[in-house]
Amino acid sequence: MDRFALFENVRKTVPGYERFLSEHQLTEVKDWEDIPFCDKQNYLLTYPIRELIRENSFDKCFLIGASSGFSKSGSVLWLKQSEDEAAYIEAVKQLLIDDYSIDKKSTLILVSLALGTWIGGMQLACAFRSLAGKMDGIVTATPGIDLKESVHIAQDFGPLFEQIVWVTNPSSISIIYSLLREEKELLNGKIYFPVVGEYFTENFRISVAKKFGHDPDNVYVAKTGYGSADTGDLGIESRGTILLRKYLNNNPMMSARLFQDENPPMLFEKNEHAYLETVDNHLIVTKDQFVPLIRYNTKDTGGIIQKETLKQAGVPKTVLKELPEELLYVFGRTSDAVVFYGTNLNIYSSGDFLNSLDETYLYGGLYEVQKTEKNAVEFLEFTVFVIEEKEGLAKKYQKALIGFLKTSSNEFNAKYDRLSAAVSEDLVQVKTESISSKNLATKHHTIKS
Repeated sequence: MDRFALFENVRKTVPGYERFLSEHQLTEVKDWEDIPFCDKQNYLLTYPIRELIRENSFDKCFLIGASSGFSKSGSVLWLKQSEDEAAYIEAVKQLLIDDYSIDKKSTLILVSLALGTWIGGMQLACAFRSLAGKMDGIVTATPGIDLKESVHIAQDFGPLFEQIVWVTNPSSISIIYSLLREEKELLNGKIYFPVVGEYFTENFRISVAKKFGHDPDNVYVAKTGYGSADTGDLGIESRGTILLRKYLNNNPMMSARLFQDENPPMLFEKNEHAYLETVDNHLIVTKDQFVPLIRYNTKDTGGIIQKETLKQAGVPKTVLKELPEELLYVFGRTSDAVVFYGTNLNIYSSGDFLNSLDETYLYGGLYEVQKTEKNAVEFLEFTVFVIEEKEGLAKKYQKALIGFLKTSSNEFNAKYDRLSAAVSEDLVQVKTESISSKNLATKHHTIKS
């Protein structure tokens, strides 16, 4: 894409962007780096949505939706044009044919995402309903984020289909498993999870495969894309990118050499209709759409890596053969880490650990973490949801989690005991709650603010 031509077009035709540049006192652009970054706070939430589209283009709008609305900074309204929707539905159809053979297998599609005005859930629900109306053997249900109702539909109707394609958030999968754990027919390689909305580790994908009766190396059992309500689609996992991530997950030293982290990032084939750059480890997006974006800071940590770089590092040709010349990699949102007494903890790795515990822990598939303060002392508080409450379970989890965090971070290990001794109390607190007490019809977050 000609990003300079897009910039000139947007500054002349989008009133909000013209005001944005004026307030940044930008009158002349000699280099691309002269253009200021915009983001949700300083741009999308600062100017009226009608000023963020090109002048006289509102008559192309056919849909008004919103970002998730769960962000502390507020919900952004979004306008969509119908030609984008048609292309989107066709892309979803081809993806499901390629990955799940929905043109050959009878398929129940469950959409267990936030609906209402949220663009992501609404668009996917509409796309699947459209496909079900045009293709034989496809039936769709949209229970939204009421996971108990989702599971009830799967129990009642799942046996009538060759497969279930269950569209949800990664953090919902463990809850779904805990509710289905006695349904042996459904846990025999029948359920697949195209997921959206969250970073997940490769160990998580392996865990899902095992729990739902698939081969641990199955690349399609849990699969995702990368994007958001504001940027739209930016990348998609493919068989090749997942095989590469599995290789790096099995070779942590190679991952550390390439990405400075033994846990490999998510890897995607990037959308060629977007221009991506990395500044201070943040992904910056330039993309033409109904609400065009110029140098938009996603606040996600990631970048671009060349296939040649992987080859030079020693990644085998057999792993590289299905990959494009460059890949997008994403570690997730910066806020997905918790800074605890100066130590940066990747909380999502705790989920892998909890999923690996034996059945005596009665893990229900969901946990939450928040920083709390008592008498000016900061604590890290885990709430672990369990299948059944038992005496001593919280202490058992506390010991296990402290041990895990110590092995995960040398810095945490060096500090923790001395800091806890100074206040005569463990700084990592754990409580357990029954999974049946959790309202599974509301969206949940691993990290609570």
